[in-house]
Amino acid sequence: MTKFFAKSSNFIAKGSGLVANLLLIAMLMSIGTQVIARFVIGAPTVWAEELARFLLIAITMVGAAALIEKNKHISIDIVVALLPPRAKLFVTWLRDAITLSVCGLMAYYGWLLVGIGSRQTSTGLGVRMSLPYTAIPLGAALMALVLVLSRAGRISEDG
Repeated sequence: MTKFFAKSSNFIAKGSGLVANLLLIAMLMSIGTQVIARFVIGAPTVWAEELARFLLIAITMVGAAALIEKNKHISIDIVVALLPPRAKLFVTWLRDAITLSVCGLMAYYGWLLVGIGSRQTSTGLGVRMSLPYTAIPLGAALMALVLVLSRAGRISEDG
């Protein structure tokens, strides 16, 4: 059963990474369009900078799920590395519990923000703000799901 969890976590993390990379390409194209429009043509666009900003938020939230699976987030682990194995395991589980709690809070309050954003329209693109705000609860839920699945897939390794 742990192999199923590990494979599921890996699949979701790779999918999140792929989506984040595609969003990065779209963001670079948007920024390139803005640079060409502003400095070559002399007529800056209204929408390109806003789109790039929204894509950056989506890249950050969705891409974070890909990093959770492999423990690639920035961390200062010098103290943890010095701990004995049982203490290290405890600190790792505590860290994961805190991360899961934060993801839950971000998903909950992000979903509330999506509701508020449904009454607002963006200036440049003219879309409901609920669309870019959706990246927050979606990314938090993906991070939580990948965290739970990847840790469940490693239970036999932890002891």
